[in-house]
Amino acid sequence: MKLSSHQHLLPGADLSQRFQRAAECGLDGIELSFGRSARVYDLQAEIDKAMAASGLPVGSICGNYEGPIIHPDLVERASRLADFIRTLEFADEIGARGVILVPLFSPKFQPETAAPMPDLSPFADEDTLITQLLLANLGEVMERTAGGRAVVYLEPLNRYEATYLNTVGKAADLCRAADHPRIQLMADLFHMNIEEADIPASLRAVVPHLGHVHLADSQRRLPGHGHTDFLAAFRALREIEYDGWLALECIETPGDPCENMRACVKYLRHCWEQAAPK
Repeated sequence: MKLSSHQHLLPGADLSQRFQRAAECGLDGIELSFGRSARVYDLQAEIDKAMAASGLPVGSICGNYEGPIIHPDLVERASRLADFIRTLEFADEIGARGVILVPLFSPKFQPETAAPMPDLSPFADEDTLITQLLLANLGEVMERTAGGRAVVYLEPLNRYEATYLNTVGKAADLCRAADHPRIQLMADLFHMNIEEADIPASLRAVVPHLGHVHLADSQRRLPGHGHTDFLAAFRALREIEYDGWLALECIETPGDPCENMRACVKYLRHCWEQAAPK
């Protein structure tokens, strides 16, 4: 079990302190996430220092680029694509396993980055245009990072945050269409709690495309504070011999953040042990 967390869930005046708190709480790594407030590749010195001092690696990068790479404007799309490619290259430079990509947010959820694609029916409806453009862009990403190792993780979001990609099944379809080993999907148990009828069955169904997992409880707090059945989800992951990162992406949980994190790590490791195949 490789357990990581977004750095903002740990207290600290800088990245080094947050990484150190993560190590003290029993985490195995960090998933960097600054939203669009910073570019990770501009923070390499600080990130290198934090990794060296704490002994923790960066397992993955979440966000930290201009915006989704689906946009109807050619110039805007090219700028976003270049920024995402630089982020993926940076993941390789620091040894991170991959970068999470949300292809398109709902305009209601994130109006500052989203822009609806045109409906060109009967030639092609909006969903078809998005899929074709996404696959073309992913092909360009792979071509321009040929020789790299970092993976693109396609993330489905719930229907309130995205209208295009909501289920791991559709993400698996995109992975099959892209047909590249560095294009995989990410399963987020918070979003799955809303969109999937059966989380364990959905996880089993997307082998071999599952490359990354986000953990949060039913109300997006730390696991153990809601009603998500992590034991059942972990049983499915262990059955399919999942060996990727499990990253905590949560909102703040009331109470002392370090105490909460230590309790969460203990709870998750217990669930993982209990989920071992008999």
